[in-house]
Amino acid sequence: MRKHDPDTARYQRVAKMRQFTVVSLVSLLGFCTGTTLGWTSPMQPLLMSRDSPVGTEPMKEDKVAWLGSINFLGTAIGTFFWGTIADRLGRKKIACISTVPYILNWTLILAAQNFWILLVARFIAGIANNGASMAASAFISEVAQDDLRGFFGSFFIIFVNFGILYAYVIGTYFTYYALSIACLMMPIIFLLTFFWVPETPMFLWKNGQTVKAEQSLLWYRGGDTAETERVLLKYKSTPSNIKKKLSFMSLFATRGTTKGFILGMALMIALQTSGILPVLSFAVSIFEICGASLTPYQSALIIGLVQVIFTCLSSLLVDKLGRKFLLISSLLTMSLSLLVLGAYLFFLSTLKVASLLRWIPVISLSLFVSAYSIGVGPIPFIVVGEIFPTHLKGLAISYLLLGLGLTAFIFVKLFPIMKTLLQPYGCFWAYSVFCSLFSMFFYAYLPETKGKPQSEILNILNNRSVNEIEDENEQDRLNKTEIK
Repeated sequence: MRKHDPDTARYQRVAKMRQFTVVSLVSLLGFCTGTTLGWTSPMQPLLMSRDSPVGTEPMKEDKVAWLGSINFLGTAIGTFFWGTIADRLGRKKIACISTVPYILNWTLILAAQNFWILLVARFIAGIANNGASMAASAFISEVAQDDLRGFFGSFFIIFVNFGILYAYVIGTYFTYYALSIACLMMPIIFLLTFFWVPETPMFLWKNGQTVKAEQSLLWYRGGDTAETERVLLKYKSTPSNIKKKLSFMSLFATRGTTKGFILGMALMIALQTSGILPVLSFAVSIFEICGASLTPYQSALIIGLVQVIFTCLSSLLVDKLGRKFLLISSLLTMSLSLLVLGAYLFFLSTLKVASLLRWIPVISLSLFVSAYSIGVGPIPFIVVGEIFPTHLKGLAISYLLLGLGLTAFIFVKLFPIMKTLLQPYGCFWAYSVFCSLFSMFFYAYLPETKGKPQSEILNILNNRSVNEIEDENEQDRLNKTEIK
């Protein structure tokens, strides 16, 4: 049998190492995204202080709320061009181009003398985040082999969380300018390390560059010609993307793409309505409200560290326990932790809380972030890379990021207002309800994609019969036998 061939084992080792290296490199874009998300929390108290590094007087809370939310509006605006560019120029080129607005963002933050320049910089950061997320999600899903797609798919959000922690740590212990310079270095490092990476074979194939596609696929499969031929047979089963004009309505051309878009949008909205971004953006001020036993900065650092640890754990579990199980378990755990936190804040507003109980907000929010990091955080970015055909992937992800950006903008911008109208405990109870509702929705409608080739996932979304899927799988097995 070929699977016992020493050459095959060597090919597999080389393939996994190459895929691991490339996925790690493209996920540096996630690190860049994380630095823009983590910037607000440590900078908020500094910008609102008398020693504010920007302007001549302390910023008001409403202006800081704009700085925390305007980047998500930029993410939404980026939808209207990143997807089109990615499907024309390729995943690699768009990944490199997305670093330009990152560099511009940090340069403007360094030079900012007033609130308006900061606002423009943060808006540009959001545009960069859209391009980075779209490029990395598509790139990873197209180079990772089926049995490692979930593992590698979680890398982007892992690096996002490392970027958030990076911003928390440097923003806590160093100056405003040191943080900006440290963050500016990351997109430059990405450019210097990513330029040699081959374009994804699936994109090349779909755009008629069959020779380059075969060369790229052979490289990503560790030089295994038999495995390369097997994957190429799958590519040949779908038409190329040459001269095909796409529009928003292309996403609703079939039952499968329609269902995929609805599920993808639900995943993006669930990610934001869980309350994670207000928690991460205003972690320091939230802990000040809670009267936690640790300092607000220390508590925020704990949250950032917990997020990194549990996202790494998710990468080990996602191909074992499955996307659906982790997502639903995550949502239910988040709902429970927010319910407890809301109850703590409710009693804090009416009663004197014992010092021992002041650990509750740290524990509750740590549990909340742990659950998010193991399911709701990484799973949407894995699944949206699996549920669309290649020729629609860039377009679909860009529109999903539009929904993500608009929802994030609304929830982060409205958090200070909701905090006043509903009281802090009311905010967290509302997020708890959203988590519960989405857990029921995904239990009913989200198919499990773990370990399935994309053709089978698309069949499921199109409600193809079991017999049709089995016939297709049998043909695939016959093709493998012929190759062996």
